[in-house]
Amino acid sequence: MLGLIELHAAAQDLISKSVAPATRRVYRKAVQGLVDFCDQHNIKDKFSANSIELYVSWLAGNGMKSNSIRSMLSAVRHHCNSTAVPITFDTPRLLLLLKGVRRCNDTKVLRPKNALKLRQLVKLCKSAEKLFDFKLAVMVKAVFSLSFFALLRPSEASLASTSPEHQLKRTSVKIKTNKVKVTFGSFKHSDGSATISVEKKPFAVCPVVLLLTYLSTTHLESQNQPLFPCSTIDVNSWLQRCVLDAGITSKLTMHSFRRGGATWYSGQGLTDATLRALGRWKSSAYLCYVKP
Repeated sequence: MLGLIELHAAAQDLISKSVAPATRRVYRKAVQGLVDFCDQHNIKDKFSANSIELYVSWLAGNGMKSNSIRSMLSAVRHHCNSTAVPITFDTPRLLLLLKGVRRCNDTKVLRPKNALKLRQLVKLCKSAEKLFDFKLAVMVKAVFSLSFFALLRPSEASLASTSPEHQLKRTSVKIKTNKVKVTFGSFKHSDGSATISVEKKPFAVCPVVLLLTYLSTTHLESQNQPLFPCSTIDVNSWLQRCVLDAGITSKLTMHSFRRGGATWYSGQGLTDATLRALGRWKSSAYLCYVKP
């Protein structure tokens, strides 16, 4: 017969299994983002209405859309419910704050996004080397470079709460001598898989070289493990730190890599058909990504 301690542990285990493993990982990352934010700003009560409002404001200031912020809040609610922490942040004030985020940030979806320039990519990678330890810097540089040259969507480069199935796995990439082949099992608006090739570049931020360095210095437990074990919140955090260190004044988000890469390829004379195939666009929507 189980005692109270065993029953409590069993209940906690069942609660943890109330969501899928992939969702648990996303939720953990989201909650850790809040915790890190509070630690950086010396906020003791991490799950209070005040701390949540400040964190939402910070995320919105960094370009996060209301749906992504709502996903983060779902993660925090799940954490509070599963650990018996009282939820005090679901207030009318928070609803007004989210409505403001939706009006200010979500309407920008239709506007052209800031395109990352190649020289800025070089600066970001140099900043990563200064800001992070060796192993993390190697991964950050690979994420940045592949996102730019392979025109990756944020959900492909990292784990996104809204579409975790799109994230690239270790099996998604095959490196040849002068190129890397990337296979997308699924992606936004897709009805099947797609494979693209990214050639070796004569730059310090060459995606083939940086990806090869990353894979040779990083132990991935299985071939089905995510290529980059990080969330969109992680990458956005790394990006903003590098932007600040590099002295870049442009407002950059993860989408800036995709738009910057498309603009760079267009400047190199890539045909419209080739660019559409590389970016996996089905329509002329790619024109919104190419900065004149």
